[in-house]
Amino acid sequence: MKKIVLIAGLAIVVLIFARHSTTSPAAIGVMPPFDLVKVNGGNLKSNDLQGKVVIVDFWASWCEPCKSEIPKYNKLVESMTGKDFQMIGYAVESGSLDEVRKSAGELGIRYQVVMGTDMVTESFGNYRGLPTTFLIGKDGKIYKKFEGASAGKTEQLAKDVAELLNVPYTAPTPPPQQSNLR
Repeated sequence: MKKIVLIAGLAIVVLIFARHSTTSPAAIGVMPPFDLVKVNGGNLKSNDLQGKVVIVDFWASWCEPCKSEIPKYNKLVESMTGKDFQMIGYAVESGSLDEVRKSAGELGIRYQVVMGTDMVTESFGNYRGLPTTFLIGKDGKIYKKFEGASAGKTEQLAKDVAELLNVPYTAPTPPPQQSNLR
């Protein structure tokens, strides 16, 4: 009888933990700090993205798989209008600012495009091929890295973005300032 009660008790404990386990995705890294040049003018700082779910897509103007994803990303961005979401095209191996601006226009990119830098690229963990796409939560943590342009990638990103948009965000509080009074 004691064994049955013990087994039943353990089963209940397992069920409780299973039902109350966290469903938050696990982070695989942290978005590096950056201050990048936007192809349409100005700069984009990583701090500007706090509280937003962000997709950073490493692409190049000569990369055919990258080009094939742009219309899908345009639709994704359009579907996220009004939400705490930002899509960033991170240009690598694509020439000067003017050349990237021209390519982005010709390709019809309707989201923010920035000029990649070696330092920021390395801080993201570099890439083995293009496109390489990072999914970042409101907390600035990287939750997924997609390599290549696979079937269903954009649909998966849309689901992942929706999931991360539902995760509550609390802005970090600055440390209290010390008084100079003595």
